[in-house]
Amino acid sequence: MPQSRAARPRTVRPLSYKVFLFLAVIALMAALVVHTNYVVNRLNRETENLCYVLARFFAVSTFRAAEDPTLRPIFREVIGSINFPIILTDPRGIPRAWKHIGIPATAVSDSALDHAAETGEIPPPVRRIQEAAARLDRRHAPVPVVRLGNPGVLGLVHYGEPALVAQLRWVPYVEFGVILALFVFGFVGFRSIMAGEQRSLWAALAKETAHQLGTPLSSLLGWNAHLREAAAGGTVEPRKIEEIASEVDLDLARLDKVASRFGQVGSVPVLKEGDLARTVSSVVGYFRHRVAHLGRDVTFVESYEPIPRVLFHEQLVEWVVENLIRNAIDATDKWQGTIEVTIAWRRERREVELRVRDNGRGMTAAERRHAFDAGFTTKRRGWGLGLALARRVVREYHHGRISIVETIPGQGTTVAVVLPVASSSNSGSA
Repeated sequence: MPQSRAARPRTVRPLSYKVFLFLAVIALMAALVVHTNYVVNRLNRETENLCYVLARFFAVSTFRAAEDPTLRPIFREVIGSINFPIILTDPRGIPRAWKHIGIPATAVSDSALDHAAETGEIPPPVRRIQEAAARLDRRHAPVPVVRLGNPGVLGLVHYGEPALVAQLRWVPYVEFGVILALFVFGFVGFRSIMAGEQRSLWAALAKETAHQLGTPLSSLLGWNAHLREAAAGGTVEPRKIEEIASEVDLDLARLDKVASRFGQVGSVPVLKEGDLARTVSSVVGYFRHRVAHLGRDVTFVESYEPIPRVLFHEQLVEWVVENLIRNAIDATDKWQGTIEVTIAWRRERREVELRVRDNGRGMTAAERRHAFDAGFTTKRRGWGLGLALARRVVREYHHGRISIVETIPGQGTTVAVVLPVASSSNSGSA
């Protein structure tokens, strides 16, 4: 029978999660870089516009007026209000005013500047200012000061980036480092959590294995006791020996199935069309003959409607049914119990519903909410993994549903498993 479309492997989900997380980090970094570059470019344009305004202002007032001792304080006051590196030079390259270049405005006297302009002899402080102007020109072209109405350049305005712009250029890299560090710490923490969960999972699987092995092992011990009693009495009937051997074979087959199931944990099973009622009846029959070895007085009631063939994995569904029946048996440990197992065909939804009902202790509202959580259990010796694994088998592997339909403290619990029918099955019964 070909594998159904619903049973195809779905192994891309963890990889897709990691890819989307990585792409989200990259997109965030790209957005930060683009936004920061936009802000930097906008501040640079505003700085350039301000320098053009200053150049026009200097052009209107001319440098000769600027050389007037009475007007120089006005120019320096204008320069002093600027918050970015700027140097104002005359046509001969002699600086007349500067700010934010690491050289105080009082480092060179006005007389020294006038002497340098007249003689061409450049003292060291003035040369340092000229070198600073050359460094500014390598990043931004100087703005010429052109007097309106007359040709010729009166001077140059050399400018650099504001300190805020220089700091903003490093913001994306700092943010990238912070995000990367958080990402690394988060990844390491996630790996540590996953490793801890894996260790807990292996411990839980070990407990669940012991739980699954308990029934056939108890049964084998019981059959062994029967053999010893028969041998001690000296009358061993061949028919009795054959009956015990047949039951032992069933228990050994059950042990082999338990080992096979746990060997399939983590793999994607292949679903095949089959008779769900026959599989469920086989599990119920197994427990009916062995419930006495578990120290329980339990009566099984079965009711199976005619149903279409269902697409399922026989061993895994047997595992689910065993968990439900074993939980029902454990819930009826203080009185005579009754476990009802029914299968119904929901024609309008094209689904088959399996129900397991007991008259045991029931659940409280809080217990019902957490019944399918891994690690939650109401048993003294339980590990809380049976229903969690059953839900995974039903929901992820068979695309069905499992739920607690009804539970009343002191009266019992009803659990339902709903599976879709095979696409090739018609609406009639099997």
